Amino acid sequence: MKRAVAAGVLALALLAACARDTGPPSDPRDLIQLRWVEAYPGESRGDVETGLLWGLSLAGADLPRGQRVIDWQGDRLTLDLARARVIEGTQPAWREFLDALKGSGEYRAHGSVDVGRFMAIMLGDARRYYALTGAGPDYPAARARYRFDEKSAAIVTSGVALGSRRIDLSLADTARQLAFVGFEGRGSLVDGSFVPHEMELVDVMPNGQLRFALYDLEGHLKDGASTELTRAGKPGKCMWCHESGLMVSLANYPGVSGFYGREEFDAQIGRRRTLLRDYRDGVDTQIEYGNRQDHTYAELLYMSFEEPSRGRLAREWGVSEERAAQLLRGRATHAQPEQARLGGELYRREDVDVLAPYAVLAAPRSIREPDGHAVLQTRVEAPR
Repeated sequence: MKRAVAAGVLALALLAACARDTGPPSDPRDLIQLRWVEAYPGESRGDVETGLLWGLSLAGADLPRGQRVIDWQGDRLTLDLARARVIEGTQPAWREFLDALKGSGEYRAHGSVDVGRFMAIMLGDARRYYALTGAGPDYPAARARYRFDEKSAAIVTSGVALGSRRIDLSLADTARQLAFVGFEGRGSLVDGSFVPHEMELVDVMPNGQLRFALYDLEGHLKDGASTELTRAGKPGKCMWCHESGLMVSLANYPGVSGFYGREEFDAQIGRRRTLLRDYRDGVDTQIEYGNRQDHTYAELLYMSFEEPSRGRLAREWGVSEERAAQLLRGRATHAQPEQARLGGELYRREDVDVLAPYAVLAAPRSIREPDGHAVLQTRVEAPR
């Protein structure tokens, strides 16, 4: 019943938004056609739209109210990045992204690209994410935009780092002044032997979402954090773990002289959470930050694409399930523990894209974990 009421409210809101959107047609370079391939029982257009809007928001789009960012035509939709209003200075990166998708064999075959592929590349290819969100390519310059507290937090036992973790906090009276730098390294903050190896900078984009950027010691952007030091993974994992919010300590740990201890650090985070919440309350966006589970629909879009069922692949390729079974014979399957609704016999995208009846723009092997894979070219079309 609640779901039906929510769907009705969403439909009315979309109709109202469309009624107010009387602007001229956008530049074709800012438009792309996406197609929805049903991935699991019960998935709806509303779920897809919520997930896509959240994904765009995580990539920095403002999504102002009253702008028709998404226009449905059956199982296809037109995405208008001009109306989505991306971060200033990033339009060339967005147009390059759309051009790459439109140049794929998949787009030529269908006149559209899978919305799951769009999401997976947008959020899972770290270099693409950095370009779309305007992440600073140089760490010293990115850090210099903020004033930092002289006192750092010493996270001796971390739920992220495999050892000690130091966190610098910016001095902030507003959400746009918020920034955090997490240092991963070797040694211990307890005995003073800690040596930083890489940095993770988190700040707030104009739309109120967090932006994540990973840097090496030379100050260059990294695709992912070093697995021998941390579980932080790629920016996509940061988004998933933070769930669009600021996190307090995940584990108890002893205090270190000269650093913020756990209680002090959590109090600092609490004050900054209030700044972020108040800022988001005033942002003109179609995102409902109060709907704390809406981000799950973004995750479902890229997860169901990265780990498709046989049924999804059959619908995606336009073949029967029997034909899909023949094509997939010998390919390993697995269950999805995080989202059981996706099914118990799932494939890995990197194993099945070569079976598609058209060339595709390759998606990352993992949205969240470092994989050393950048999306640079389309895969060669495989014989059927």
